Amino acid sequence: MLEFMKVSEFIARWAMSPTGVHLDRSFVRATGHSFVSWIFARHEGVLYNPPLLLTTLGAVTGRKRTVVLPYFSVEDRLCVVGSRGGLPNDPYWARNLRSNPRSWIRLDGKLQRVCAEFAQDEEWKDLWGKIAERSPIYLEYQRRAEPYRQIPVIILRPTQ
Repeated sequence: MLEFMKVSEFIARWAMSPTGVHLDRSFVRATGHSFVSWIFARHEGVLYNPPLLLTTLGAVTGRKRTVVLPYFSVEDRLCVVGSRGGLPNDPYWARNLRSNPRSWIRLDGKLQRVCAEFAQDEEWKDLWGKIAERSPIYLEYQRRAEPYRQIPVIILRPTQ
């Protein structure tokens, strides 16, 4: 007997395809909202978190690479999380930031330069706790990643 996937699963798969990712970046650039993040939130039963566009320079190629990411404002810090769903390796954009922390974000329609700083020790614990409280799915991702890595919390500080 054939099993049919749920409509939400089909949409989630399409949203993560190259076409879906390209359309989502364009949608975020135009509206400040991400339909991929919204679909993910609905599919996973978590709250929708607003997105930003992060543009990094490729660690190997030096080319600009742009990704849609949910962000968290924690006190005076703008943070993103390199979860990659709990897989063993950091996402490519986090590896790019380790290589070159200078990058750009588009947030609320405004483009600005930022410098990435990876939270360490007590700062990581503090930020991780506050982010996981808002979005508990990250606790599951950290559980999956535990044997391989600590999921990074990256602070994006405005620069000139």
